[in-house]
Amino acid sequence: MEKKRKFLGRLAAVSGFISAIAYVLLGYYTGCWTWTLFVFLFVPLSYALFEAKIIFTYEAVVIAAYLVLGFTIDGWHPWWVLFLTIPVYHVLFDDPLNKLFRRIRGEDKEEEKVKEVDAEEIDKD
Repeated sequence: MEKKRKFLGRLAAVSGFISAIAYVLLGYYTGCWTWTLFVFLFVPLSYALFEAKIIFTYEAVVIAAYLVLGFTIDGWHPWWVLFLTIPVYHVLFDDPLNKLFRRIRGEDKEEEKVKEVDAEEIDKD
């Protein structure tokens, strides 16, 4: 079960790369670049599907911003650079937005309890 979870986590992690390849291939072969942008919705959906919970992701913000900019001011070409910020964000930050939403949902309190129990067990040994 743990191996399956690790594999699905890795698959979710590379979903941006998979989406980019799918976008280029679909756009090239169909000639419809605008509507194939929706393959990038696979990125946030992959986390929801593979990790069995809906989480807030930076990828979702980038996709939404890109689609809004593209459809409203026809800024498709210069704003594709936004997608290059996704790996930079994950290298520089430890998902502060996800930490915030976990704190709001109360999930981080459960993690703190686990850490406290682990520390007490170490002290006993």
